[in-house]
Amino acid sequence: MSAQHRPPLRAGWRGLRFDRHLPREAVHKAADAEVLLTDSARLGEERFAVAALWDRDHHLGHRDAPAADPLLLAETVRQSAIHLAHRFHGSTYGHPFVLNGLAVELDRPLPPAGPDGLDVGLDLDCRALAARRPSPGRERFLLEGVAWAGQRPVGRVRLGWEVLAPERYAVLRRRSAAGAGDPEPQPPALLPPDTARAGQARDVLLAADPERADRWWLRPFEHHPVLYDHAVDHVPGMVLLEAFRQAAALTALTALAGGGRAAGDGAADRQPRTLHVDFLAFGEPGSPIAVLAEPDPVPAPGPAPGPVPGFAPGAEGTVRLRAVQDGRPIAEARLRCAAGPVPGFAPGAEAGR
Repeated sequence: MSAQHRPPLRAGWRGLRFDRHLPREAVHKAADAEVLLTDSARLGEERFAVAALWDRDHHLGHRDAPAADPLLLAETVRQSAIHLAHRFHGSTYGHPFVLNGLAVELDRPLPPAGPDGLDVGLDLDCRALAARRPSPGRERFLLEGVAWAGQRPVGRVRLGWEVLAPERYAVLRRRSAAGAGDPEPQPPALLPPDTARAGQARDVLLAADPERADRWWLRPFEHHPVLYDHAVDHVPGMVLLEAFRQAAALTALTALAGGGRAAGDGAADRQPRTLHVDFLAFGEPGSPIAVLAEPDPVPAPGPAPGPVPGFAPGAEGTVRLRAVQDGRPIAEARLRCAAGPVPGFAPGAEAGR
């Protein structure tokens, strides 16, 4: 049964614990403070409940906003994929997880976390995908379901990923790194935190391009305690996702200025309600990554291509973004910053690769 048509969850995650977080190893985190999940349970052969507790001071919560940021939900889904794969599907600890695509669609703004945090539940289908041909050292998974917050459903989520044996991952990384170009001088100045909707200077990931208003350069702080919680050999997917969020906010701000509205008038419009990201290749550290944005006002004609189909964002208020390194796209995204559901949302399709 698809996540779109099954009956609402009435027990399950509501009976789970929210008073302590899982061990950091369960979600591949180095710091206890970065663990969002608190509990999980199997509800059926492929159906699971996951509980999470959001601290209102968490970096991804962007506490200056009137509602919790969907990136916090995206990170909760990412941690859920890791945890469910290990606990219920037997994926080996120490094997790298590689994201293919992630999507979030909200029917309403997420409630803000209060002084004691916010309880969040995920009612998920999580299944292993059969390979077209035997592929030792590689597992493929798809997760989709409904997100709950404030005792009510708030939207839908989807994530596709692979688990690779270390030797297979090493071959993949060597191939990717071989195509990386030489480091180039970076633009000198990062954007101001208030412009990028980031809390502190270290949270700003983008530098303005002096030649194009719709292009920025990725300049992450590689010692960031949240985005770089542990050492990695590539640009993390959540760094790209946060960069896309900042670029979408800047695009919305530019549109407001062009329409004669003050920046503050668009605070709600700059809060993403839908995001859909396909990760196409590894981002290599040290080689420049450009982030490009453009409005995407035309609804998509059908299910979106790429590794996680079934989401077809594309409506007024949607921004299309690309991260490009050495002339090749490494990630593509659509973020919708306006209210309302996105036409074409159709969870339940099989993964594209």
